[in-house]
Amino acid sequence: MEKRYLIRMNNSEDWLRHWDEGTQVVNDFILPRGPYEKDEMSDTIYHKDAEVPYHQHEKGFETFMIAKGSVECVIRGKHFIANAGDILHIAPYTPHGFRFLEEGTIWRELFQEINMAQGIMNKNTVKGNYPEYMDSPEFMEVYRNGRKALQRETPAPVDVEKEKVHEVRTPEFAFSHYKGDGYDLKLKVGKWETNGVKEVWQAKLEKGINIEYDYPHCNWELYYITKGAVQFTILDETFTAGPDCLVHIPPFHKHSIKVLEDTEMFDYGGEMDLMALLEDYESIKKYSPEKLDDQEFMTSFLRKYKCFVTNFYLVK
Repeated sequence: MEKRYLIRMNNSEDWLRHWDEGTQVVNDFILPRGPYEKDEMSDTIYHKDAEVPYHQHEKGFETFMIAKGSVECVIRGKHFIANAGDILHIAPYTPHGFRFLEEGTIWRELFQEINMAQGIMNKNTVKGNYPEYMDSPEFMEVYRNGRKALQRETPAPVDVEKEKVHEVRTPEFAFSHYKGDGYDLKLKVGKWETNGVKEVWQAKLEKGINIEYDYPHCNWELYYITKGAVQFTILDETFTAGPDCLVHIPPFHKHSIKVLEDTEMFDYGGEMDLMALLEDYESIKKYSPEKLDDQEFMTSFLRKYKCFVTNFYLVK
């Protein structure tokens, strides 16, 4: 699509760039945008036994979803195996390294304040023009310093259960969990883990859910669908997104969401303060339920948390 609202991650027509790096291939979907270099997304598809050496970053946040395969991980000296469906959220100064245990492991990447795409472009510029530098420890140190990355010594890790590692978010994990008529929401990454830039939520939505944003607002929205089918209408364009699709909605674009089949999806944009909104909504239901029928109050309440939903309903 010309405006690239819909990105089919398994369709090469929708890739911005494709890199073959030998031990892995990289498909870029969304380049970083804004002062926080937010919403950068790509897939890295690894060959069996490919490795990412133990290292840490001075800046930037990485949120990895294992869409396929399994990964041997060492994070902060803790050794464990992560599997398809697990999420790893890596903050600055968190040492981490990986070995990919299966051929074709899909490492689905969401970056903030890293600009990984530029880093890959820089590395491939060096490889293509003066490859001898790639074998120079002195040059690679310069390269890593430019990326604000510190190569660490090979760790002597301790085996642990992945559920006990703070950076791991299994499918069952939730910081906060809210259920309602037609929806089930789990908070996977909190704003306290992203310098206040975004939250990451997993949503299970029943067929018939409708969400309308009939008010222009300044949030960027990014959705990742893993199961089901969702119809999006953005301005005058309507399309359906299914598994392995991203939907990227720019600011000030009125839009609506209609769930066509029972669906599982992630809100990767996460600019609204949804955790605080849902917590305070429960308080209102308990202590001041009469306010829920006051449309003026509810509009003001939602906007306090940067939520610009104008209608939410379930058609059974």
